[in-house]
Amino acid sequence: METKQHICPVWVGYFMLSPLRSIMQNPERLFNSYINKGMNILEIGPAMGFFSIPMAKMTGPNGKVICVDIQKNMLKKLDLRAQRKQVNNIIETRLANNHSFHINDLEKKIDFTLLAYVVHEVPDQKVLFNEVANTMKKHAKVLFIEPRMHVKEKDWLESLRIARENGFELSKSLPISRSRAFELIKI
Repeated sequence: METKQHICPVWVGYFMLSPLRSIMQNPERLFNSYINKGMNILEIGPAMGFFSIPMAKMTGPNGKVICVDIQKNMLKKLDLRAQRKQVNNIIETRLANNHSFHINDLEKKIDFTLLAYVVHEVPDQKVLFNEVANTMKKHAKVLFIEPRMHVKEKDWLESLRIARENGFELSKSLPISRSRAFELIKI
């Protein structure tokens, strides 16, 4: 996908893996009410897997975490980290392009989706929310998080509007450090 602003450079991915971030945004604590064993999870924009690897451990060997990114090098790093953490059989990586997230084969198979710090980089949010909605089971949840310092409130509200137009109900706002976060439900 092309971006309307910029794509996070690969080298920044290393900073996103910071142990300090694990304290401020502990993945297990963030996802414990969303992920159960055996779930199919979709993550758009996983970078090097700060959230992907913990989610893979939470869903276990009978689940799947499908990670979609536009940056081949981010996905390569994620694949290497998944092998080292022994969750490479749970994590599946897919390379997006300018026309598709390559998730059409997942229709109504996804139990939980993570859109963390990525929607503001997507050039056509309607396409994103539409494709994601098509993958999700009825009443499945999305955790939608954007960086407060990069995403203005008017842009955040516009993203929520687009999500609603594409099959999501706004459930609740969530208190996540330095972020704008909302739980969405597929209707």
